[in-house]
Amino acid sequence: MGEAKRRRLQSSTSGGIVYHHTSTLRTNLLWMSGVVEVEGQGHEPIHPHIGVIKADVLRRRAMQDFPPLAWFTADVAVPKCLRNMKLCFTDKTTGEVRYEDQVIGNLSDAIALNRVALGFRLSDCPVIVKWSEHPGYGTAEGRELNESALDCGDDPNKWYVSEQAIDLLKVVEFWSSRKIVNPKMQREDWYVKDLHNMVHHCRERKDLYIPPTWLKSHEAKAMAAAMGVPAIDGDQQVPAHLTRTRAGE
Repeated sequence: MGEAKRRRLQSSTSGGIVYHHTSTLRTNLLWMSGVVEVEGQGHEPIHPHIGVIKADVLRRRAMQDFPPLAWFTADVAVPKCLRNMKLCFTDKTTGEVRYEDQVIGNLSDAIALNRVALGFRLSDCPVIVKWSEHPGYGTAEGRELNESALDCGDDPNKWYVSEQAIDLLKVVEFWSSRKIVNPKMQREDWYVKDLHNMVHHCRERKDLYIPPTWLKSHEAKAMAAAMGVPAIDGDQQVPAHLTRTRAGE
């Protein structure tokens, strides 16, 4: 997209905060990468019970009508389409799909673990534009995405997109769900500083490892030792309510 057109699309947005929705299945990978990646990029997360999770973007769209995007929404509540997914089990050797089924609601929540929403100011991120004004919105792939969102009960006119990865140091709000099932998002702005610190540390030391939040501290330390990499102490670097009660509460 040309820069002049990008500025024009950005100027037509209403301003305020937009949210990138993710979960504790991926947050440690986000902090280490330091950015919200466009779709199809980034490392594969490991689920504590299922194993490696491969998010196959090509099962969602052909990636031909418009380039990979990073997705955001004006709603802090978990988008309904993220609670409606297709779960596929594949052969480790051949990659052949052995089983697949639609996963909706509570089961989807259990797979995702605790939900997280990262808030960005549109004024800080001029490359984020309203999806309804992006060239991809009216393409065949775009229309299919919109229709599937409407079928789930979401409003694609509240979506925003970026053709570039977004720097996590621009996060100004952090929301997360205290419960896994039927998640209700709660604002946890005290964690924004910790998030920024982890991103800074990982940029200073490329070999630094941040363990998944669902690992206990001794498990995280053992994993880091086995990998031969330094790790940020999980007891100090994850949202407290996800693993323990904060001191003094």
